[in-house]
Amino acid sequence: MRDLWYCSSPCFTSAAEQEISGLLAPGVEQDNHILRMPLGLILISRGLLTIEQLKGVTNDQKETGGEIGELLVRQGLVTEKQVTAARAAQWGCPVFALPKHPVPIGINIPPALIRPYSMIPVHYVAATKLLLVGFVRNVEYELLYAIEQMTGCKTRPCFVTPSDFHTQMQQREQLLGSSLKESTFERIQTPAEIARILCSSSLEIEADEAFLGKCKEYLWARLKADSKTVDLLFKTR
Repeated sequence: MRDLWYCSSPCFTSAAEQEISGLLAPGVEQDNHILRMPLGLILISRGLLTIEQLKGVTNDQKETGGEIGELLVRQGLVTEKQVTAARAAQWGCPVFALPKHPVPIGINIPPALIRPYSMIPVHYVAATKLLLVGFVRNVEYELLYAIEQMTGCKTRPCFVTPSDFHTQMQQREQLLGSSLKESTFERIQTPAEIARILCSSSLEIEADEAFLGKCKEYLWARLKADSKTVDLLFKTR
């Protein structure tokens, strides 16, 4: 862990508890919504929507809830590709067109992180260790940083359409199948409890390496043993 070897289970558990306590210490989180032009105004500026149409959908949103881009698509006012392009412009990122058939990337992210944040790894350049990560709604920079810390990759955000995301997710799960090893702990636990679970799991699979990172409301632990990789996700709030 952190390029250090540990001589025994108690030694590793103690070090893991200190590491976990540091990761869970209060910090300043990245604000994803600073000085960004609203999605509706971008669509109006592109001539894809009128002010009256936007007002109508905004009123509907107040009554029924929902995300403005999804409501616009549902009402047939714009296409999902137009909304995705507008989101990409809003965040200053490119749009990535996913292939019909998934290409193995070799960098796996736990499904428990992929689904709630509507993000998916879409392309990897091994020569430069560059991982392109596709988002549907907004870029989660804290998530990108955690992926870099856990995988050693450099990450770059892009945007994908909701349809491409869901299709890719289904194909990805079929492709990986039982090779996805993940455990999620929804009960909030102390650093000492997490460290004990981490140590026990490491002994069980005879892990050689342990990686730890904070990712949104989860503490993400990754254990590696030869070709086997196990992800443990602990809810922290």
